[in-house]
Amino acid sequence: MQKTEFIQRMVGIPWVNRACCLDACDCWGLVVLYYRYVRGIELHQVAGYEAGRDFLTCYLDEVVFWQCSDVPLDDGIFVGYVGNRAEHVGLIVNGGALHSRGDGGGVRYDRLRAVEKMFTRMEYLTYADYRNTACSGAG
Repeated sequence: MQKTEFIQRMVGIPWVNRACCLDACDCWGLVVLYYRYVRGIELHQVAGYEAGRDFLTCYLDEVVFWQCSDVPLDDGIFVGYVGNRAEHVGLIVNGGALHSRGDGGGVRYDRLRAVEKMFTRMEYLTYADYRNTACSGAG
């Protein structure tokens, strides 16, 4: 599937906690789906994610498969922090932010700058298929 097809297919899909399918997804589920259908990569997924563990615990288990970037890169992800706590993750696609928000929301495609304003700090990461050092601010 091409990037633009994926964006068109997913925008408006409802946010559902721990969902990872083309009919509903949460923020991490959207990342998994993008990598599966657009990049052809099956991301590592911890068992606790589907079991409903909190986002921060799951994030800390998954971030070891990603490398930090000083700038947002296409096909990478962003992690939004409130204070020192990772609260949200989304994709950087065609220079914008593709993400799935809770609280009655769903998948959206926004300007990255607008998403950056929602958080006290952002980190940018790219996928790596080996363990690496997590970003300095993780956790």
